[in-house]
Amino acid sequence: MLDGVLAQLERDGFSFCRALTPEMPTIEIAQVLGAIVNIERLLPSSGIPTVQVLRPRRASDVGPNQYSGYFGLGAFPLHTDLAHWAFPPHYFLLRCVAGLDDVFTPVLSWTPIVESVGTPVLQRAVFGGRRPRIGYSGLVRAMSEREGTVVFRWDPIFLKPLNQEARALAKAMGNSAWNEAALKILLKEPGDTLIVDNWRMLHGRGDVKPVNVSRQIERVYLSEVFR
Repeated sequence: MLDGVLAQLERDGFSFCRALTPEMPTIEIAQVLGAIVNIERLLPSSGIPTVQVLRPRRASDVGPNQYSGYFGLGAFPLHTDLAHWAFPPHYFLLRCVAGLDDVFTPVLSWTPIVESVGTPVLQRAVFGGRRPRIGYSGLVRAMSEREGTVVFRWDPIFLKPLNQEARALAKAMGNSAWNEAALKILLKEPGDTLIVDNWRMLHGRGDVKPVNVSRQIERVYLSEVFR
């Protein structure tokens, strides 16, 4: 299994496994796949669990520090998870507990965006976190590097453009063509598992009908995938 996941990640920037041992807890699957980012230990005051349960919620039921607080049951725009961190988690895992057949997870490679906007713009685009706090970087770039690996990031809510290049990227990302170009993945059956390279790919969430709030996805962040 690990060889197949790694090969897909390296080729496509994500790996999708259907009904991956649904009887196993998500935390155990994550431990097999890679090194877990222990959010509870890293940021004990945040109240964020290491295994996060994602359910559709109305905007009125959620605070402004979450995507549901802005978009409610509507579609989530393409973004990088935890883009305001000094370095966002390299990977994340989404695992279906209770799925739906009409709520998709779009994923999009940064490659066409780089080709459209240009590497120099991305390298110079500087953003600030919406609310800088301990553990977060005050200033980040859309394109940076960590230990020889390129790190891309974008978030329309939690990053504020601070220079001309950042505003240019924000304008470019407002093009609906990116959403149309994204690959739509359906987490429908228990155990359906999506592993995403958060440094290479953007992702979002399709809109949810009010009668379909039973959807439940679990998420775990990984600092590496085992080789």
